[in-house]
Amino acid sequence: MHLMLRKAGIIDDRIYQAISFLSRSNFLPFKFAGLADEDINIEIFENIFASKTSEIAKMIHLGLSNNHNTKTVLEIGTGSGWQTYILSKIYDRVYTIEIDEIAFDFTNKIFKNINNRIVSKLGDGKEGWIESAPYDAIYIDSCCDVISKNIYDQLNKDNGVLVYVKEFDKKQYFYSFSTNGNLSEVKSQFEVQRTRIN
Repeated sequence: MHLMLRKAGIIDDRIYQAISFLSRSNFLPFKFAGLADEDINIEIFENIFASKTSEIAKMIHLGLSNNHNTKTVLEIGTGSGWQTYILSKIYDRVYTIEIDEIAFDFTNKIFKNINNRIVSKLGDGKEGWIESAPYDAIYIDSCCDVISKNIYDQLNKDNGVLVYVKEFDKKQYFYSFSTNGNLSEVKSQFEVQRTRIN
């Protein structure tokens, strides 16, 4: 996988080190543990996915490319907690929101045993997490037709970055928006593949 990611232009060693700390199997229900090394999206609970490691790496790469500050990050949609954990090996503090109670309970038990940099909350993340703002980066691993102004307002005003998924020409791509520049969204070359197993 490392070779594939490097060919895609992802050369930040912080990402590779973060991926290597723990196995993805720690963030999957036992029946899926044998698929941990497969680079696939896995539906671990109804409509809750463990994202492909390669897609997580691409998202974080976009964030770090637009903003080198790694103090505070917000993740909207905790999912399996795998991306949350990877973020916690790069950022000083990770705030993560999950709307699904089953997924929240699953990841909360994991986080208590592995990391004290993660703060999680059960709730709807559409408006972000204002109490802990501003954030150096905000990651939304789902397709967004409209993003609330409140999300943009929670970015660090000098150098904050938002990374999310958006449809373009009937395909999905990772996009980024940075407060350091012309305040416009940028479509990346990274297409999001939503093939999955459940």
